[in-house]
Amino acid sequence: MKITIKYTMALMLVTSMFGCKEYLDVNTDPNNPTDVGVEFILPAAQSSVAVTMGGTFQNLGGFWSQYYTQSTTASQYKTMDAYNLTTDEFDREYTSAYAGGLNDLEVIRQKATADGDNGYYLIATLLQCYEYQMIADIYDNIGFSEALKGESDGIYSPKLDNGSDVYPVLLDRIDEAVARYQDGSLGKDPSDRDIVYGGDMAQWVAFGNTLKLKLYMRMSYTSMANPGAVQALLAEGNFITADATMIQFADEIGKQNPMYGVDKEFHSDVNQRASNTLMNYLVDNNDPRLDVVYTVPGAGIHKGNIQGDYDNLDIKGTDLSTINYGPSTPVYFISVAEKDFLVSEAELRYGSAGNAQASYEAGIESSFSMHGLSGASALYGSGGPYEYDLSLNTESQLGQIMMQKWVALANVSNLEAFFETNRTHYPPVSNKPQGEEGDIGELTISFASVLPEGQTPKRLFIPDVVVSRNSSNITQAPNLYKKVWWDKK
Repeated sequence: MKITIKYTMALMLVTSMFGCKEYLDVNTDPNNPTDVGVEFILPAAQSSVAVTMGGTFQNLGGFWSQYYTQSTTASQYKTMDAYNLTTDEFDREYTSAYAGGLNDLEVIRQKATADGDNGYYLIATLLQCYEYQMIADIYDNIGFSEALKGESDGIYSPKLDNGSDVYPVLLDRIDEAVARYQDGSLGKDPSDRDIVYGGDMAQWVAFGNTLKLKLYMRMSYTSMANPGAVQALLAEGNFITADATMIQFADEIGKQNPMYGVDKEFHSDVNQRASNTLMNYLVDNNDPRLDVVYTVPGAGIHKGNIQGDYDNLDIKGTDLSTINYGPSTPVYFISVAEKDFLVSEAELRYGSAGNAQASYEAGIESSFSMHGLSGASALYGSGGPYEYDLSLNTESQLGQIMMQKWVALANVSNLEAFFETNRTHYPPVSNKPQGEEGDIGELTISFASVLPEGQTPKRLFIPDVVVSRNSSNITQAPNLYKKVWWDKK
């Protein structure tokens, strides 16, 4: 059942995207919300996660995955494009994640435990694990074991946990929540309150397995890699068959897709312009997704710009292709295409290359289907530019998979694409000098980069609002190119 988020959604959009400088504490007491039923909290919690992850974080991922670059005739995101972010620029997003979705989902977990509402408990646990994973991967160190508590618990300055300590707990929580649901009763039926899967608990269990696979693949280059666990998931084969999305957006102020609401409505669509990095790859391969990822400019011909070349006044922003977002564009938590490429990589590493190829081709098909396109087989079929080559060594086959994953995540899960680029080094970073465009299929060192030669961003700084409240417990990251714990390749 489709649920319309009205005043709650509008409030979250305004707070999350435009910001309120009265920052909320990461340790906002989850017991303070008055006696509100889980059925009323769930849609607000889900939409809060969507707004947080589908707004500024999605925008950041788009710049750093080189799907788009700053326009030459605007300046809103120059610091993102130049890798010149400061320690306070994402204060609002971090605190919104904790005081919004993470906190509300914890309230649901507590209430559902007390009342035996195992369906609600499963949904809340899985979505909370998803958001924790995303936050951990961009900051490396986050409030976790002592977060979402409060002074009543004796926690005044919560410590930060490293992502390597967070991941095992998330995996355990997923298993525990699935087991609790499967071994117990549903409790309250979430069908008319769940705005992601409409209460389809089979899809939520599959979401849990898909999220576990993502966590395991993220650990693939570390000492925590677990081939046996991955093989067990592959043998079970129970992964999502429908995109995990929030679709309840509308063309009304306060109800729009969070990226659209700010950058097309509020900022008049003057900032993001197509990066040559992705555009040239799509053009070179005659990929029809070009016309759904980007909108053709007034001249009627797609045109991009070198990443970070926003001070080149010989190029007009109005002559460049824009990113294709509408007011009702969904926010994706995990797409079927992302799942397919996760399975493909898992099969390549721990299963069979033949299965890897099948899932690789399924991922391209899923990406086309998501965009309402057909004809994917012309690209991956015999003689096509994306034909899977089983004769290549394992590393080169991985490159095939990850390049297509990078394309499939464009405008869908931009931040996830950024993580995967850092983890696998696909697309590879060009070794050409700064400002010189990389070859097709390579990332370009941003023309405006302020980082040392050859460096690209790997993370965000720990937000000032967290450091200022926990100065005795926190060591700030020295720079944006310090690798996170799983970046070991």
